[in-house]
Amino acid sequence: MPKLRLLVFCALLLCLLPLSPARPAHAQALDNLAACREFGFSTEEEFTAGVPTSDGNPIVSDGDLLSPDGQVCARNWELLAPWEVRVDLGLDAVDLIDAEQRLVAFSTEIDDPAGSFTAGDLLATNGAIIPNAALLTRFQVRRNLGLDGLHFTGRPEDIVTFLKVAADTDPAEWLNGKLLPEWLARYEVDIWFSTEAQERRAAAVPIYDGDILSVRHGIIVLAQDQLLPATVPAGIPNRGVDFGADGIAGSRRPDRSVVRFSTEILFRKEPPFTDGDLLRVAAGVEKQHVDLIAAFQPRARFLGIDALHIFIADDTGGGGDLVGDEPNTVNDGLYLPLVQTAQQEGGGR
Repeated sequence: MPKLRLLVFCALLLCLLPLSPARPAHAQALDNLAACREFGFSTEEEFTAGVPTSDGNPIVSDGDLLSPDGQVCARNWELLAPWEVRVDLGLDAVDLIDAEQRLVAFSTEIDDPAGSFTAGDLLATNGAIIPNAALLTRFQVRRNLGLDGLHFTGRPEDIVTFLKVAADTDPAEWLNGKLLPEWLARYEVDIWFSTEAQERRAAAVPIYDGDILSVRHGIIVLAQDQLLPATVPAGIPNRGVDFGADGIAGSRRPDRSVVRFSTEILFRKEPPFTDGDLLRVAAGVEKQHVDLIAAFQPRARFLGIDALHIFIADDTGGGGDLVGDEPNTVNDGLYLPLVQTAQQEGGGR
């Protein structure tokens, strides 16, 4: 009798398995990614959508990739499928590289519970992991400052190739102080990014979380006071306030003049903006927050903007020199070994 009961139990279990919500395999995931080819973003807050979503789940997390027309382009678990992460880790930065190849570069708000990566590392849906410290090689920063905004420049096919190589590279190899800048130069690709934390004692230039930085060149691409209109008191230490650069986007050509971004804090004077609005460099609000989230019909009026991706039409990329005003500070490629920097800090720099 015990054996019969066991057989009956197993048969019932097999019947119930198809009713369980299955996690699609990585090869089947990201089916709706093309909906964010032109524009994608994440919110700072989780919310319930007032309209049907593509997968039938009305709960939208702060780790999902969304489009302004009310579509969920990718769930957080889909982005994290290479690491089989089963919890939502947020979406702090994003750049949709190639929708057809389902290739997205991004960062999370929370560390991987299994320890494969930390918040602040640059990740890609092909399994690539580039540690945060490697992004800061040229700036001689030895700690994780987070990754708030992310944008690749270069020819799209070269970016894809670089990320394929990155997927085959052990994350620890990026920490040798030379590999990442050298490979970015080889493929004529750059990574523009912003951080969550600041480091005033960086060996190259002080880093603030409202600046947009270049991994390849070790320069400030756009400082906080260049991002916002002149009437906004943006920029430390001279003007008083660092509004942050929470999400950044632009063209594949390294063109400062077309950069879009969002901030971490609002400004009520002229020109007013919130940390959920889409801003254009030096011009203020280009799209209000309410227009970005309206198609989802959320019950909340304000959700904030965290990660940001925008495709600039008629842009063929190109990894040449930066287009626009001269950068604030240039690191000519001369950087000290990390151990030497540590010795300098210990000597009371």
